[in-house]
Amino acid sequence: MTKRIVITPKASLDIDGYFAYIAQENRDTALLFFDSVRKTFAQLARMSGMGSRYPVDNPRLQGLRKWAVKGFKRYLIFYFERDESIEIVRLLYAGQDIENILEQE
Repeated sequence: MTKRIVITPKASLDIDGYFAYIAQENRDTALLFFDSVRKTFAQLARMSGMGSRYPVDNPRLQGLRKWAVKGFKRYLIFYFERDESIEIVRLLYAGQDIENILEQE
């Protein structure tokens, strides 16, 4: 069963920000990034539960999972698997202080 994808406002801003950053150097790569994000979301919708649980202390984020964007492995999708949907919480670059960013959610 394909689940519905729900993208939080912060995750949407993340995607837009990375697109703009990549586009400064190479617009074609930025378009490829955006397409890869979309395809990876569709893959998660079809095969929920992919990736691994991401350990966090924040009780609001218990059960959070992570999965890399296809072709852009340093960009990580953080999401919740719900009964009928996949909730995309954030999309973060692996070089960032992910633990600190997620603790503020």
